[in-house]
Amino acid sequence: MFSITRGQASSRTLAVLAAAGMCAALLAGCTDSRPTSSATGTPGTDSNKSSGTVTLVTYDSFPLSDETAAAFTDKTGYKLKVVKNGDGVELTNKLILTKDAPLGDAVFGFDNNTAQAAVDAGALADFTGKLAPSVQKLRGDSKQLVPVDRGEVCVNYDVSYFQKKGQQPPATFDDLTKPEYKNLTVVEDPRTSTPGLAFLLSTIKAKGENGWMDYWKSLKANGVKSVGSWDDAFNVDFTAGSNDNGSAAYPIMVSYASSPAWAVSDDGSVSTIGNVPATCYQQVEYAGVLKGAKNPAGAAALVQFLTEETAQKDLTENNYMYPVLDSVQLPEPLAKFGAPSGQAAVLKEADVVKNREAWVRSWASIMG
Repeated sequence: MFSITRGQASSRTLAVLAAAGMCAALLAGCTDSRPTSSATGTPGTDSNKSSGTVTLVTYDSFPLSDETAAAFTDKTGYKLKVVKNGDGVELTNKLILTKDAPLGDAVFGFDNNTAQAAVDAGALADFTGKLAPSVQKLRGDSKQLVPVDRGEVCVNYDVSYFQKKGQQPPATFDDLTKPEYKNLTVVEDPRTSTPGLAFLLSTIKAKGENGWMDYWKSLKANGVKSVGSWDDAFNVDFTAGSNDNGSAAYPIMVSYASSPAWAVSDDGSVSTIGNVPATCYQQVEYAGVLKGAKNPAGAAALVQFLTEETAQKDLTENNYMYPVLDSVQLPEPLAKFGAPSGQAAVLKEADVVKNREAWVRSWASIMG
């Protein structure tokens, strides 16, 4: 969910950072998948395009370009309306609370740590469309959830800050609790933010059920700051983020393995954001059709479109996440500076489903 469009306009996309011709055009062709008027989660194959509007409920930083939205309309006949509802955890909670009067037709933005809660609450309809093999493999046995992108939530740091200080950047979870890193770290609240939740889970994975709370007590004692969303952390607090007014004060932030690709120098040689691979945690973001949607056929068409080449390239370039469609390659800046760490941890889904709420409550009792 790492996007340079969070909260402000920016021209610094991967397409701009890459040399001319290195990034594929956004409007590449996709396999045809025309919707029908059927009230199911299955895109049809009618030769006639449909009409009407599809409302997508998503997180605040959803970056799909106007060109790709137009490509969706050209392909299916549906117009796309985007309704943004906070960060990923907040979005999931709203979907559950409004399941009897859904906020839209389709959803994108909950992840492997939150999406099952929406399924269990009955907020999602089955999706039965045909997906590319790589997408279906990642989907597994789920009937409602459709993977759209992948990422790794990791600790990032401001390279320039530590170079100027003549100080080594953090390399482990334990480093964040040391005196030399006091008052330098900003994290996201797991009650509202999917990166925040992923980081909490990564500390539970690293420190174990008997050690993670003590670790967070040490983090708090060392001056860690918690904010409501990734946008707040990156656009306000992180010294290597997109805050241009000089008020940012935290050179360490929970973000993504892909974040360094955003901060590449003009000559493409270095990045001002570094990554701490030992802290990374796997994330998969999903889409789905909302149960009770006014336009379920359009919702299914949109969900399928998000897994196809046009949208996959767009989200890779503008959301700085990794594609689930294996035919889509990473653009050069992302491949060079923001590729997967190869070290990302993950907890068993059943353990997260069972314990997530209790873990978050315990976190809140420590952090306030």
